[in-house]
Amino acid sequence: MKRFTREILIMLGAIALLGLAMPGAKAQETNEFKTPSNNINCALYEQALRCDVRESTAKPPPRPKDCELDWGHAFEMGVRGKAAPVCAGDAVGGNNEAVLGYGKSWERQGFRCNSEPTGLTCVNKDGRGWTLKKSEQRLF
Repeated sequence: MKRFTREILIMLGAIALLGLAMPGAKAQETNEFKTPSNNINCALYEQALRCDVRESTAKPPPRPKDCELDWGHAFEMGVRGKAAPVCAGDAVGGNNEAVLGYGKSWERQGFRCNSEPTGLTCVNKDGRGWTLKKSEQRLF
C-alpha cells in the first residue's frame, strides 16, 4: 500500500508541475490572466475586475487631486456600472498568470474579456467596460 501511495503522490506532483509549466493552457479557468504580449494583467477580486497596463504610450485622463499613488495604468469595474481608472499603489499580476491567447475569451461572474492582437476588451453585465492596449485605453 505504501508503494502505491508513493507512486500516486509522485504522479500528482508531476501533473502539478506540468500545469505550472504550461500556464496558458488554463487561462479561461483562472481568476488571473495576462495577454500574450505580457503588457496587460487582469485579476478578478470578489465583484470587481481590475486590469493593469504595464507599458503605455496613451495619455491618461487627468489625475484626481486626491490621488497620491500611480495613475493611468490601472482600470476597474464592477459587475454593473461604469468602468474607471483607479489610483493604485500596487499592480495586478507578476509573471505566473495564465496567458489568454489571441482569439480567446475569458468569462467569470458577469465579466467577459476578449484577447486580440489589437487589444484586450472587457465588458460587464451592463455592456460597459474597456479596450486596453499600449497606445490606447478606451472606456465605454
